[in-house]
Amino acid sequence: SVMAITLCYHSGITRSCRALRVHTEVMIRVETITMQSTDAARTARFWRDFLGYTLAPNHSDSVLLVGQGPSLLIQPTADAPDRGVIHLDLRPDDHAEAVTRAGELGAQPADVGQRGDEGWTVMTDPTGVLFCILESAGAHAARLERDPGTATCID
Repeated sequence: SVMAITLCYHSGITRSCRALRVHTEVMIRVETITMQSTDAARTARFWRDFLGYTLAPNHSDSVLLVGQGPSLLIQPTADAPDRGVIHLDLRPDDHAEAVTRAGELGAQPADVGQRGDEGWTVMTDPTGVLFCILESAGAHAARLERDPGTATCID
């Protein structure tokens, strides 16, 4: 988008104004991640307890959870959603601790064809919603220092 700005300069008695057109980038951020569940309350309890989020009011029959990062909106549905269409990738401080905690709250390991050397663990919440627990923040930083990777060409 373009924003018009008028700059005026005062120099003694003279006044000079000049119109400028400044191109600005539209700031967009991820606000909410929405997932569907056949048992929205159970799904919401898992994510609330696992992420330390809190229940927030909203204007629908969905469950809204808020905390650090994007909010989660759990929509009730009669039909089981497609697995993995959208899922969360979570970066913990301690990978093993996060996997253990998720299991204690009812999550299960999931096999989606991973090789085993990816650096993350694929799991399902108690209602079958897929998510990944990535390697710890420290391990990830060390990996990037050793090998920053390459960008996938999209053009």
